[in-house]
Amino acid sequence: MTQYTFDNHSCRQEELNKAAVLTPEIKTWSVPAKSVVNLVPHPASWQHVGVSEAYPADLLKDQILSEGERIVLDFGETLVGKVRLKLESINSSSAPVRLKLLAAELPYEADADPETFCGGLGRGWLQEEMITIYDMPSEIELPNRYSLRYLVINVIACSVSCAVKLVKVEVIAQSTAGEKLVPPLPGWDQELTQIDAACSRTLRNCMQNILEDGPKRDRRLWLGDLRLQALVNHVTFRRYDQVERSIRLLSACRNGYGMIPGAVIMKPEPHASSFILDYSLIFSRLLLEHCRFSGNSNIGDELFEIAEHQLSFFREGLDRNGNFHNNNHWIFIDHCCELDRTSSVICTAIWAVDGLAELAELLNYPPQKAKELRAEADKWRSMLRRSSFDPAKGVLYSGYFRQLSWAGQIWGILAGVLSTEEGRVVLRDPDKLQGGIKPVSPYLMHYLLEAYRLCGMEDELLKTIRCYWGGMVCRGADTFWEVYQEENDFYTPYGSDPRNNSACHAWSGTPGYFLRTGEKHVAPDMCGTNRC
Repeated sequence: MTQYTFDNHSCRQEELNKAAVLTPEIKTWSVPAKSVVNLVPHPASWQHVGVSEAYPADLLKDQILSEGERIVLDFGETLVGKVRLKLESINSSSAPVRLKLLAAELPYEADADPETFCGGLGRGWLQEEMITIYDMPSEIELPNRYSLRYLVINVIACSVSCAVKLVKVEVIAQSTAGEKLVPPLPGWDQELTQIDAACSRTLRNCMQNILEDGPKRDRRLWLGDLRLQALVNHVTFRRYDQVERSIRLLSACRNGYGMIPGAVIMKPEPHASSFILDYSLIFSRLLLEHCRFSGNSNIGDELFEIAEHQLSFFREGLDRNGNFHNNNHWIFIDHCCELDRTSSVICTAIWAVDGLAELAELLNYPPQKAKELRAEADKWRSMLRRSSFDPAKGVLYSGYFRQLSWAGQIWGILAGVLSTEEGRVVLRDPDKLQGGIKPVSPYLMHYLLEAYRLCGMEDELLKTIRCYWGGMVCRGADTFWEVYQEENDFYTPYGSDPRNNSACHAWSGTPGYFLRTGEKHVAPDMCGTNRC
């Protein structure tokens, strides 16, 4: 087994070098605009903006645009890439032409005035450009990369005697996976086929120089997202080299205490941007699953001790009675400010230890290693069950005020603090979680799906996929969104403006994994037909 000094610079440079060798080739393809559309107020549409086709984009070359005019182009699907414009002028131009462009993933984002933006993460994430064209005719490829389905073009200025024709507008789309999505499996109905395609497209669009969390925002490698991307990758594109590259980047960017970062920013050189305790703990599961999926156990042996070291940051918060006291670590679990995370993070640590034990066995470590790890996990399970499980109600509480939440039950099931039978009872009985804090993000919803599968609840798993992810498809999604609440079109965890939300986000694309690894039968649509 390789010995690591956790603040050793040469060791980290070696990891960066190995990651650099795995830098992927970016594949490109051209996607012309499909249609010119009108964005109209529509209370029944998602975020109250409807889309109707005005005319096919093939007719765009016959349209004359004067100063002050605006058109909205629809490319037919959400893409990641660069915009290319071919322009001509009517009559000779006595002044430059100035265009203002806005690339958008969703209709509301395309329709809303950027000047009204009031989000918490900054207007810079809006995909705005102002370009000035001095010579006509002209063909221009904009330098920046966007994530878009819609492109809004405003003619800000042109000479009185001159009007503009957009002869061609296209996106030079890009992804390391290439253009094609993975074909659906036989027996799926239209809804499951659409859900699976949106999962594949979400992953495809996030497969850039690194496996990004969101190609619009915030273009980073996040550990929590990466584990979920790796699951979908295993049943779709199978680019294990990109997963390994991401694992090595995370390992290389650990801090002086040896903690794996929650996120990595690539420019000007790879560096950590966040440290999140539950993400660092998940590293062991990511490593285990990658070794299993790829068949490459070498990286598991190289990084085993680093994965095991992440437990030390959890242990330092435990007292002798098994109570966890957070030592100023960021703990995520879900996008929910009021959520008490105590039980969930203890369960995450137990789940991580169990994963390390499985990895030790996979790597043929001496049997004592897995035995010691499992003994520690059993100890933590027993402590948490004594302090937080209510046998009369059959639920796991969290924290000093004994908060009830879905997160607590989900992670309690995954960690084995709740048995599979107890898990089935609590997940099937809505009264048991009455008043409990519900999941907010697709990230925690993914772990609900894992809990369903562990409890053998395939029908409930498929019902949730149809209702939650099918709900997004029904509302126009062809890639899955960073956050989604059926009852709140404008929900955002970032201030008050939903335009900071990502509409193509890595952690949201996992139903495809469950659909492609589940039982052969396909459960009927039990959500009803009116959720759209």
